[in-house]
Amino acid sequence: MFIFLVGFVVMLTSCSQAPERKYSVPQSLCGLSIPEKKYSPLFGPGNKIYRDEDPVKLGSSRVTSQGCSYFVDGELTVTVSGEWAEVNDKAAPSTPTEAIKWHNTRDKPKKYTGPYDVATWQNGAVAAIDCPRPRGDDDASFTRYLVDIYANDTPLNDDPDRAHKVFGELAQVAMAEVVKRLPCESR
Repeated sequence: MFIFLVGFVVMLTSCSQAPERKYSVPQSLCGLSIPEKKYSPLFGPGNKIYRDEDPVKLGSSRVTSQGCSYFVDGELTVTVSGEWAEVNDKAAPSTPTEAIKWHNTRDKPKKYTGPYDVATWQNGAVAAIDCPRPRGDDDASFTRYLVDIYANDTPLNDDPDRAHKVFGELAQVAMAEVVKRLPCESR
C-alpha cells in the first residue's frame, strides 16, 4: 500500500507542474531598449514565438498607429502600440483611463505613480505624455502620445496586484524610451 501511495504522490506532482516556456523572450520589446526582466513576465508558456511588426517605429511623428505584436504558438500574446491623440477627443481615447476602457474590460483602471501618466488593469497598461508638435506640422492638433501595452493569457492576468506592479513599471520604462524618439517642440 505504501508503494502505491508514493507512486500516486509522484504522479500528482508531475501533473501539477506549470507548463514551460520553450522559446526565448525577445531581446528587445518592439525595438525598445528595456531590460528583459521588465517584460519577461508578459510571456507565458509555449514552444515558438513570432513577431508581427508594423513598419512604423514607436515614437515616430506619423499619426497612424504604430508598434508590434508577439504570437506564441500562433496565439496573440503581447501587443505594444503607440498612437498620437488629440486632447479631449470625443471619438478616440486621449488618456490612459479612456484607452483602457477601449479594451472592453470590466476592470477599473488603476493609476500607477511615476513621471508619466500611467493606468493599469489586469491585462496591461497605458502611458501618456503631452508632446506639442513642431510648428507647421500637418498634425499639430495631435499633442498627446499614448503607449498601450497589452498581454493576453499570461500568468499575470490571474494576479491583479502583481499585474499592476509589472505593467505599471513596464509602461513607465517604455514611455521613457519612446519619449527619446518623439518630435516634441519643447522638452
